[in-house]
Amino acid sequence: MKKNILIVFSLFLCFSALQAQLLWKITGKGLKHPSYLFGTYKQIPIQFLDSIPGLFKAFNDCDLVVSEMVMNNIDATGKIRRAAIMPDNTRINDLLNDEQKAIVDNGLKTVLKLGLKDVSIMNPSLVLTMYEIELYKKVTGITDDKQSESYFQLVAAEKNKKVAGLETVDQQIAFLYGNGTPEQQADHLVDAIQHKNEMLTRMVQLTKLYKEGKIDQLVELSKGNNSITDMTDEEFTKLVDNRNSDWLTKLPAYFNQSSCFVAVDALHLGGKSGLVKQLQKAGFKVKTVE
Repeated sequence: MKKNILIVFSLFLCFSALQAQLLWKITGKGLKHPSYLFGTYKQIPIQFLDSIPGLFKAFNDCDLVVSEMVMNNIDATGKIRRAAIMPDNTRINDLLNDEQKAIVDNGLKTVLKLGLKDVSIMNPSLVLTMYEIELYKKVTGITDDKQSESYFQLVAAEKNKKVAGLETVDQQIAFLYGNGTPEQQADHLVDAIQHKNEMLTRMVQLTKLYKEGKIDQLVELSKGNNSITDMTDEEFTKLVDNRNSDWLTKLPAYFNQSSCFVAVDALHLGGKSGLVKQLQKAGFKVKTVE
């Protein structure tokens, strides 16, 4: 009996250590108050947050919530909606041949219950994001529509905490919808639907790594260049590395201002160019919360 208890306790400690790699405490370099860095992930249900040791205590102890962009902003919502529509009356139909139209139409109807004509005026990148999320929900049974980053902003508003963004809405729009020409984005939509099983397998692998707190491996798998869902080196540099460099010029000022809870996509935490390593390189003490 005692041996079984020890085994269970050991497994619990391993699980806690893995989960803690999603949450980091930032001190040193003359900071008066500690801040925290948390990696979010869009395909994780909000209930998963309950399994991360120390997460809500860290959130409650902080005065300022820092995210990629402030979301509860009427102006921002309007800009994003306008950017979601392709310019100059262009339609996805105009960018595809008959065979590609059939592939996209059937794929969207199977997963989104919407046909190509229903989304044709929308940016292909947005349509692909909708397709990926609904495909994952369909297979896993997840029903939660909230994402962890927006969740923290909503709770911050309820608790009268200040919220700050690392990027403007225009920068976010450029990252969301500015990756390639409309023709390239439409081709990527076709490829993703054609290889949906491969894409789903990769999404499950990435989710597993996130849940296990293996952030460095998450980064490596995301830029593996072996799957239709992988980012190319150029895309990864633009969407992750360059943004990390920009954020590192802003985060120290926030840390000096007050205790911060920084919630950004987990891809920005891991790897040599990730926020954890770069903050350590800048002289901060960045330790996992255990």
